[in-house]
Order: sequence, then C-alpha cells, then structure tokens
Amino acid sequence: MSWSFNVKNGDLDLSGPGGFSVVTGGQKLIQDLKHWLLESRGTDPMHPEYGSTLDGGVTSDGSVVEAFIGANIYKERLLDVESEIRRVLFSYQDQQLARLRSEQERLGGKNTFAPNEILYSVDGVNVRQIDDKVVAQLRLRTQNNADVSFIQPV
Repeated sequence: MSWSFNVKNGDLDLSGPGGFSVVTGGQKLIQDLKHWLLESRGTDPMHPEYGSTLDGGVTSDGSVVEAFIGANIYKERLLDVESEIRRVLFSYQDQQLARLRSEQERLGGKNTFAPNEILYSVDGVNVRQIDDKVVAQLRLRTQNNADVSFIQPV
C-alpha cells in the first residue's frame, strides 16, 4: 500500500500521529488526481507531462496553452475541459501501469499499490456550467471494483 501526505485546503494536514496526516486507498487516488488536474502542465522539469492545461501550461512539444479558467464559457470550451480531464486521467493511469510493471519486476511479482488506489477505468466525466462556474463530476472504478467519484471545480 502506498500513501501520501494529506493536503487540506492547499496545506499539509498536521493532525495525524507525529504531526502529519496521510491518505491511502481511494482517498489517495482522489487527492493525486486533484493535484494532477490543478497543477499547470510543464511546471515540473523532472516530470513535464505532470499536470493539466486547465490553468494553462506548456505541452511536451513546447506549445503554450492558455488557461480555461477565467475564459468565456461556451459549449466547445466545456468539451475542451472534458477532453483535457480525460487526457490527465489516462496519463495518470499510464504512469500507474508503468510503475506497476517496474515494481513487479523489481519486487518479484509484488507492488506497493493497494487495489483501491489503482485507477482501473474511467466510467464518466461530466463537465457542466453552474452559473459562472465550471465543474466536472468524475466517476472512476478502482482495481478492486470500487466506485470512486468526486466533483472538481475548474
């Protein structure tokens, strides 16, 4: 099982034993995906594919992408947001798969993931406008067939 420090309202949660709270399983999956969606793509030189272009960013070919956030909302823009969210989800899934394969090779068929933190399928991405906001509802399934859903404001 892997874990991450719990991030609450943009800061590390210091309410856990020893001062730091951690997240595991489905909650870790949700937190990881929220971080991938909210981080501008291209800002981490060691991981240039990490992040999304929802708040702008730079693609791997060096193209600068303007942010969706703060732009006029129209039907095509909602489709662009959905497409970018799906790209991020599948990139995350590819990264997990690469890590699984690497760990199984190094650890003799074992890995450090819990089944409920492995993104198995994307069952739905529904992007809609509510007043002057855009929100995305994500429905996912983990390796142990658990449903994981969350809403992400864009």
